[in-house]
Amino acid sequence: MDEFGTTFDLGLLRIMLQHEINGVEDESEFGYDDGGPKGPSRWGELKEEWRACKTGEMQSPIDVSSRTVDVIPNSSGLTRNYKPSNATIVNRGHDISLKWVGDAGSVRINGTDYDLQQCHWHSPSEHPVSGR
Repeated sequence: MDEFGTTFDLGLLRIMLQHEINGVEDESEFGYDDGGPKGPSRWGELKEEWRACKTGEMQSPIDVSSRTVDVIPNSSGLTRNYKPSNATIVNRGHDISLKWVGDAGSVRINGTDYDLQQCHWHSPSEHPVSGR
């Protein structure tokens, strides 16, 4: 059992990721290369519903500054209730998605339960931290 209250076979994850790298579901309607035709500076031009990306403020990607973020190492308002569950992992080109099958448990944040359904992380990262 690790610090997050769940066990995870990283070797299996590595095998699954390698398999998915060979068969990427390309959902690249946008990209993160700022100089590219689908990069962040062009997001507001790619789709009409994304026009706020050209004129809005504080939308993705956001540079998370270590000067303005407070790290809270142990939140007393967070309770985990993880359960073993099968899951599907997919490399979708811009992110890696993990979708649980059945009841994978929940997370309680400040008294509200959130059932675990899916999570994803961006590759490359969507948000820089202090410019990196």
